[in-house]
Amino acid sequence: MSFELPLQIILLRIVALLLVGMVHGAVLAGLVTALGDRGPRFEGRLSPNPLVHAAPLGIVAAVMSMAGWIRPLDIDPAHLRHGRASLAGAVLVSLMVPVVLFVALLHLRGLTIAYLPPSYSNMINLALRICAQMSVVFALVNLIPLPPFTGGYLLQAAAPRLYAAIEPRKTIIALILVGLAILDRGALFRAVEPFLRVVIGT
Repeated sequence: MSFELPLQIILLRIVALLLVGMVHGAVLAGLVTALGDRGPRFEGRLSPNPLVHAAPLGIVAAVMSMAGWIRPLDIDPAHLRHGRASLAGAVLVSLMVPVVLFVALLHLRGLTIAYLPPSYSNMINLALRICAQMSVVFALVNLIPLPPFTGGYLLQAAAPRLYAAIEPRKTIIALILVGLAILDRGALFRAVEPFLRVVIGT
């Protein structure tokens, strides 16, 4: 079966990942900074600029399978209050915030239909739906305890030595993940679509 993505969907998925990644990255950077690690602040990761958080390979993977990731932050659990437990908590919270935000924004669909011409409201509603879908898939996939996913920090919190051995290979892992996303041909999205309908209500 052929798998072709319309240009409109490709562009919307790129925008969706940039927005979801920006919210997630800024929240994660803000949390770890508040907990005592100023590294992300010095990296400029408290910025609302989506490009600061974007990972090119993560964007490619997201276009193909909705399963993207952001550019890793340099986080040292030793600088955090409560150490590795704080790191795990920051990861979980930062993954939940985009889901809550973009699923909530999805409820603006009624306003766009009521006040905008159909050509505009249809495009905005499609963008809102893709952002909500992306936020949920992004959160689920980034729970995987493996770099370059944000879940890699969960591995860092649970097994620092294993993380230290794997982290230098994160680029190779990212390339493998992109290859899998290309071969995936939309299977991951179709597999989680029933769950997405429950979460976002579409």
